[in-house]
Amino acid sequence: MEAKHAFMKGLSGYGIFYRTEDFLVFITIVSVLVRKMNLTILSFCPMFNHIHFLIKDISKQRLRSFIQRVAITFVKQYNMYYSREGSLFKKAFGYSIKRSVKIIMGSCAYVFNNTVAGKLFKTAKEYKWNLLAYLESDHPFSKPLVKKTCRHKMRIVLEKVDYFNKNNMYLTYNVLESIFDKIKKEEHSQLVDYILSKYSFLSKEALLELYADYDHLIAAINSNAGSEYELEDEYGDHSCYRTMLGIVRKLGYKGNKLNFEALPSEEVDDLYNLILSNTAIPSYNINRFLHRAGGT
Repeated sequence: MEAKHAFMKGLSGYGIFYRTEDFLVFITIVSVLVRKMNLTILSFCPMFNHIHFLIKDISKQRLRSFIQRVAITFVKQYNMYYSREGSLFKKAFGYSIKRSVKIIMGSCAYVFNNTVAGKLFKTAKEYKWNLLAYLESDHPFSKPLVKKTCRHKMRIVLEKVDYFNKNNMYLTYNVLESIFDKIKKEEHSQLVDYILSKYSFLSKEALLELYADYDHLIAAINSNAGSEYELEDEYGDHSCYRTMLGIVRKLGYKGNKLNFEALPSEEVDDLYNLILSNTAIPSYNINRFLHRAGGT
């Protein structure tokens, strides 16, 4: 068995995922490409400004093609929605080769545990965006969803998701905006769970070959953070990005207004000084959050 651990990083360390919609667009794009290319994904973790994949039995050429297609498709959608131009990711991506079951299992734990190392959650399973919880349940973060008892508008939304998923189409920002507008606040988490369960691309079959069953998988991940030496790392306190997001949201920066590159430099400087003076967050993290020079 062989696997490759691939690492995508935001340009200059800048932020990528600010909103639920950012994660959903990215994940559904990846899901569509995984199906089209018939890939086996062992683990996955999108963080604020970087993304990890562990992919089984993939050549360097196919890996490059996959990463490029993911990046091009996502950046096109991202730029259209946020009215920005240019690249979002570093041109070169990192990867390392894993050639034994033990090393692959260690890399798997490392990828899933990025959110734990980033001080966002105590266990990898608590982080919905790595898709780990969806191996066990289709509603790990919400109440069970029964279509026939849903409101009519909710059923229409679910049918739209089903249509896109069945036809191997990813969800765009415009599609997500239209479907979230039709549902109630209490239905939001149910819809997110529904989308992620439908588009989840982790290979349960391949993971069970390594870990025997789901309980052993979770136990192994919880007991082993894993380690990587070949890739430039992004471990560190990522809770600071969540703190900054809370600050700017209270100031009215929501939706496509979360494109700090479109703001006048004076306004970005004011935000930088506000965050710096009211938190203990390092300046380079603030710069990364605001897409401001000095984030590297």
